Amino acid sequence: MSGIAISHARLTVLLFIATGLAACGDRNPEPDDFAAACNANGNLSAEVCVCLDAQAQQLSPETHAFVIAKIAEDEETALRLRENLDDNQEFEAGQFISRGIQVCLIDLPNTIEE
Repeated sequence: MSGIAISHARLTVLLFIATGLAACGDRNPEPDDFAAACNANGNLSAEVCVCLDAQAQQLSPETHAFVIAKIAEDEETALRLRENLDDNQEFEAGQFISRGIQVCLIDLPNTIEE
């Protein structure tokens, strides 16, 4: 029963994040937006999500919004945001997603969710 409640809570948070991203339009992501999406996803520990959020602050606002949509698994928003990224921003997003997780896992070796 608690698994259903956790799944429902996770779905609610993901829908809230997706709705917020879709509604924000040109709003720049705020600190902790990435961590909230990451935590709602549930695939990484809270510590890794905080680490990634700190790194995400270095991204351009457009790239930051895109990686939030990707981590929230909101493919519709991610596709819409990707249309507005230039080649450098697309590269930046790919590097962040692949390299950022590796950096955080190295910095925080005991935080992988099992």
